[in-house]
Amino acid sequence: MSTFPTITLQDLKRHGTKALPKRQAAYLIVNSKMHSVVVPFDDYEMLMEMIEDFEDMQAIEERKNEPLIPFEKAFPSKKKK
Repeated sequence: MSTFPTITLQDLKRHGTKALPKRQAAYLIVNSKMHSVVVPFDDYEMLMEMIEDFEDMQAIEERKNEPLIPFEKAFPSKKKK
């Protein structure tokens, strides 16, 4: 387990966002149990991008043996009359 700081729901109620550590993830404790992880927004965005990249790589891997379709056939140009 990581050594993130912990904050309680009571801390948040008493101190608001000042209870959150600066630029660092923290465990949120509710009723003496780990409930959630609070992460800085920039870290969250980075994690979401990594997940999207991973999903894209999975899709590419799953489709690598499918037959190829020429670009012109997949996206035919509209001919002007």
